[in-house]
Amino acid sequence: MNCEIQRLAKNIRYRILIINGEQYILDMERSFWKIIFPFLFWLVPSQIFKVEDKAIVEQLKTAKKEKAESSLIISLGGGAYALGILLTPLMGYFEIPSSPMVNIMLLIPVLITVALLYFSISYKRKKKLENVIKLERLPQYVLWIRPSSIKLVFKFLVAYIFLLGFVLLSFLLYIQTGNVMVIIITSGLLFLLLLASRVTVDEGYTTIKFKDYKKFRFSE
Repeated sequence: MNCEIQRLAKNIRYRILIINGEQYILDMERSFWKIIFPFLFWLVPSQIFKVEDKAIVEQLKTAKKEKAESSLIISLGGGAYALGILLTPLMGYFEIPSSPMVNIMLLIPVLITVALLYFSISYKRKKKLENVIKLERLPQYVLWIRPSSIKLVFKFLVAYIFLLGFVLLSFLLYIQTGNVMVIIITSGLLFLLLLASRVTVDEGYTTIKFKDYKKFRFSE
């Protein structure tokens, strides 16, 4: 079944799905596991909420849409990489003598801070939507979302695995060296990694399949 995907106004947490002329909202951050492993959007069902009032959907849209998340991730990731290259000659000045155990103890609150920042912003996005509509009061359905192309799957997995590996290796480097600049840059890349799920269900066209399709009926 064909599906058109649209973004909301200045709120990257949600997507609007248009299926057979009917409109639904998908919460991209409803599942913790899909934030950590974005490709799960293609493997396991997702919950959506049907919006009967088209005026509300139009209110959630905007003529001035946000830039594509993929472009944002590439831009910020490229900026962090360039910054790392420029600071490479100075890296020695940022090393603080300490044992790996101490570095691990310092790394834990940094990871917690990144997580708290991410979920704090996510919560603000949720409250912003709830100022317009309460999703829990809407009819709910479950469906599978297919990737728009095999090319997208390949490009995403390569980029995701590369970025994940780079982040993990950088954190290990920090544990061994205690270099403050390494942990600062890598924390920013980790935050970008948490945004990777947006690319899996981006604006455009794809196909979907409703769970318990025989029980599902479109309104006429």
